[in-house]
Amino acid sequence: IIGFGLNNEVHLNGSANEHHMAEAVLNPNGDKAALRSAEVVNLTRNVVVTGDDFRHVQCRNDLPPSPGVDTSTKGCRCAGSRTKCTMGLHTIHSRGGISRIQHARVEKCGQRGVEGKYCMHFHLMESCPECLFKGNAVEYGHQRGIIVHGTHLSTLEDNVINDVRGAGVYIEDGNEMYNNLKFNVIVCPWRRHDPNKYGCTIPGTDNHEADTSVNQAGIFAISAVNNWIGNRAAGSYNGMFIDPDAFGAQGRGA
Repeated sequence: IIGFGLNNEVHLNGSANEHHMAEAVLNPNGDKAALRSAEVVNLTRNVVVTGDDFRHVQCRNDLPPSPGVDTSTKGCRCAGSRTKCTMGLHTIHSRGGISRIQHARVEKCGQRGVEGKYCMHFHLMESCPECLFKGNAVEYGHQRGIIVHGTHLSTLEDNVINDVRGAGVYIEDGNEMYNNLKFNVIVCPWRRHDPNKYGCTIPGTDNHEADTSVNQAGIFAISAVNNWIGNRAAGSYNGMFIDPDAFGAQGRGA
């Protein structure tokens, strides 16, 4: 790619080596189209949130578990599926105020096996119609990409998630309502039988349905009462998976 032109033109320095499908299916009114085509996503941003490379830490037997699961918010807790945890940076906005992050890149993020440590995270914000993650790029993550937890009426729009292990977008507890998830793109670049990343699956989290080869998903939710508009997912075991029976059909609570 050498440049961009008007009307979303992409300029190349030569012919493409492969043929890619590009077509649109109009709705019955003929005024809106569902696109089925190759897509170019931009993963670079001027503002970058980054950290050290991932490191592995040994689990501990003295950490308290969170209710109903074998992970802990206090650190890397030993369990049947976990003897070590993978540690990157994490971001969170929690319990009040307004959070708005736009057009930033977050990388080397997430802490596999430590509860609540994700790349981008609305945490117990309750009703927050002004909360916004828009136009961000999340790449090289462990334990999910963007999480909405105990938060209502927020907006996730035009974000790009690439090479993140576990669910790309994760609606956590089951009580989240009327959040707007619009035109986000989630890409897993690894085949399911890749010997290193196993198709973006990851063991040792608090939800094997969402993150392992059981049902790893680009978008995973316990609550369906949200607005899902124009999102795309490629390469995940499930593009979108809504699981109201998770955690014994009781959700997690908040």
